[in-house]
Amino acid sequence: MKVKRLLWLAILILAIAPTAFGGIRPSFRLDPSAWKATHIVIAVTTATGGTFEVVESLKGNLHAGVRLVIPDLRPLDEAEPIAAHLASSELAMCNPGSHLIPKEPVGSRVILFLVGGADESRLDDKVGVGGWKPSDVMDSMQASVVWIEGSSLYAFEQVINPGLSLLCELRESETGVRNRVAEIAQIQSQFAVDLSLSDGTERAERLRQYVGSHIVSVRMAALKELGKSGPSAIPVIARMIDDPASASDSPSLIHALVDAGGKAAGPELLHRLERELQFWKSKGPSLRRNWWNENLNGNSPFRAHNSVTYELIVGLRKLRYQPALATAVELRKVWQSVPPADNSSTEDEIGNECLKLIRALKTE
Repeated sequence: MKVKRLLWLAILILAIAPTAFGGIRPSFRLDPSAWKATHIVIAVTTATGGTFEVVESLKGNLHAGVRLVIPDLRPLDEAEPIAAHLASSELAMCNPGSHLIPKEPVGSRVILFLVGGADESRLDDKVGVGGWKPSDVMDSMQASVVWIEGSSLYAFEQVINPGLSLLCELRESETGVRNRVAEIAQIQSQFAVDLSLSDGTERAERLRQYVGSHIVSVRMAALKELGKSGPSAIPVIARMIDDPASASDSPSLIHALVDAGGKAAGPELLHRLERELQFWKSKGPSLRRNWWNENLNGNSPFRAHNSVTYELIVGLRKLRYQPALATAVELRKVWQSVPPADNSSTEDEIGNECLKLIRALKTE
């Protein structure tokens, strides 16, 4: 009986979880979609739901007249045009506020952000080219399209969590979207050229400019590719870590250093961990309990050092760099004198990671 009651309790929890706890739903984001999409086009709706005709290509090799079949963008029977929602007096979280794909009149314009390798031999196929994938970071086709209504743009966004993704008016204009897509496409083209360099040092130097990009997707791609540049990139990445302009990316740069250098990155990581040890020796014991929350403006040196220390320990454990054992033992001892960072948490990340590193190196 007890097992049966537990089973029904588990079923009940699973049933109510989506409504009780909500969750993050897809939202259109211009920069990530423009970076990920292989094809971005202005298209018009046709008499067949979910089928669009290309009017203009902003990125990729699709030309005017090509028909694209996207079943996930086929409106339901009960769906209405955007104009009908805008004319309604019903209150909504945003305008027009519908959770359904709008049923737009034939010839209405949309901007499609798509991923897929269009087959050149089928680009003139009047039946339509299918097999497209979304550019949205959550793989939602609904969040990979922008509807153009007059001078306004509309896309699906999650306005509140918990809650559905709703069709909302965007702040961007059509001209703004076009310009941003062109900017990102140009950066991506040069990025591909720089990635093709075989010399790890030169490749890393070229990638350095992208790590400082104001476009998050560009920065993330550069950090990922740095980790593939090989041991010769170690000095370049080390200089990037020391550059104040890259301070917020230091943990990610350390991660890239580990991936790029492998065992060869061990001495550099240990040198930096020794510096962190001296910092915590000097500043740690004088901190007050809950120090993590004392400076919430994002410029706290203690938060920054905490993040760097954590990544260094994790990196050294990944490499199993034996010479780091003595420093890890001393750091764990020092860390025991540092007051808890957060009153609401009982987890000691640095202390736990230090212990993992020590155990890993003692078994070598």
